Amino acid sequence: MDSSPERREIQRKRRRFRLLLVGTVLAFALVSLLVGLMADGAFPGSWVERGDPPTGVAVTGGVLAVLGLVLEIVGLVGLVRSGSYRADRESRLWAVSFRRRRELARAVRRGVVDSPDDLPFLRTAAAQMVRLRRQIPIIGGLVTLNLGQLLLSLAPMWFLLFGVTSVMFAFASWQILRDAPRAEAFLREHPGDPAVTESTGSR
Repeated sequence: MDSSPERREIQRKRRRFRLLLVGTVLAFALVSLLVGLMADGAFPGSWVERGDPPTGVAVTGGVLAVLGLVLEIVGLVGLVRSGSYRADRESRLWAVSFRRRRELARAVRRGVVDSPDDLPFLRTAAAQMVRLRRQIPIIGGLVTLNLGQLLLSLAPMWFLLFGVTSVMFAFASWQILRDAPRAEAFLREHPGDPAVTESTGSR
């Protein structure tokens, strides 16, 4: 980060994002608590009633749940060790609006540079799009964990949650895998910009 104003803006946007993240986690925790109360009979509902999975299905569910958790841990460790987490945390993209980030991502996908002044930000956006591939194991771990929980309980609620999350994660993975090669091509076409020093997390 070159300038102090840019650094302050990055820190301010990061704090805002953390508050949003904490709020989201608290909201999910509240929903989980309500679901737990419903499952315990406080709010009767057949859709949260636990099924009676066969032993083999239950064992498979347990194995998948553990495997999903392991995949998530491995993915998170890889994210940190590769430098991707630090690069994203210190990215200059925090200093721009979400709308501007979307514009930069679209420009990278098209391989378009509207202005030479945009190139540092475009390269930063492209590097970030490449690094997103390291989140695929984490996404796979979450899906595997949800599948394991589904097989362990066979509750209609878990069928619904697994279906929704699977569609969301499949779409996210498709976007990441679609955009990463385009971002790599953009970086190859516009190499050596000294204004951008962020790693793509490829080591």
